[in-house]
Amino acid sequence: MSTEITSKDIRDTKSRIFFIVGTSRSGSTLLQSMLSVHSDVVVPPETHFFHFVNSIQKKYRKAVEKRDFSRMLIDFWYDHKTRIRDLGFSKEQVLELAEREKITDPVGLFNLQLTMYRKEREKEIIGEKTPRHILNTDEILEAYPEAKIISMFRDPRAAANSEIKARFGSPSVIVTTRRWRSYVEKHERLKAGLPENQYMMLRYSDLIEDTEGVLNKICSFLGVSFEKQMLEYYKRDEEGFAKGEKSWKKGTLKPIQKDKNEEWKFALKKWQVSLIEDIAGEYLNKMGYQSKGDSLPFIKKLFYQCVDFSKSIWATLSNERDEGYKDSKTFKF
Repeated sequence: MSTEITSKDIRDTKSRIFFIVGTSRSGSTLLQSMLSVHSDVVVPPETHFFHFVNSIQKKYRKAVEKRDFSRMLIDFWYDHKTRIRDLGFSKEQVLELAEREKITDPVGLFNLQLTMYRKEREKEIIGEKTPRHILNTDEILEAYPEAKIISMFRDPRAAANSEIKARFGSPSVIVTTRRWRSYVEKHERLKAGLPENQYMMLRYSDLIEDTEGVLNKICSFLGVSFEKQMLEYYKRDEEGFAKGEKSWKKGTLKPIQKDKNEEWKFALKKWQVSLIEDIAGEYLNKMGYQSKGDSLPFIKKLFYQCVDFSKSIWATLSNERDEGYKDSKTFKF
């Protein structure tokens, strides 16, 4: 790296980091793009680190006295197709800095690579965007007690429709809405347990309808000033997502298309909307979304549940929506 990394740089990353979490297909890549054109902020491609951190920590505790764990973990990150590789560094670069700073624990190695990413782009603050990290906020706050968390949500009907269209998303509205509901329940707990200066919830519809106003609130939350170039995020030089993700994230290379958030009204079948609203339950209105209120008779509901869920089963068996990333089960000593 052309930019020197110091121990202070590593500490600064830890003290000012923020995390963007929430449901998939809820505009987190759009927000990432807007924030990354800020002169002081950058958000790298998704890492999914905390989704696997518990299994990695267990392996670390077993191996720490026996082998060179830092080298083994970095070898795994860079010799397999994992998300950490998407940060763009070679394992030699990471190993050199890790050995110099005597960093061996998993979170420390993760924080080091975020520091490298931030410093390479000459930014003061780094964010991490992995939507499903909303389920790992306990681990995040244990590793980063001062971290700020932004959760993003979208109308579950719009999110389900977007997942169906995405190459990697679930084709089942039952699966996507159950996930959406569990994430909203997690949001409720975070809202109750964290102070307002550490946690905020953002709706995709608000971001696209009042972009400047919402970005001003987010900048204030992060402790930076709003910058006008954030509104022209689509002119950025760096995409901010992995090359393999371009097919479903290329929309952030264009200005906001507000009509896309309403596509579900024409694209989803009435029975799909009914199933979504039934599963979302009280949380639909609680999150500010209007119910259409079309319920299904019991027999029809049961039939369509089978039709919908069979799509999920087939997608799993055929592996047709796999993203191509190996999970932590391949991490062996």
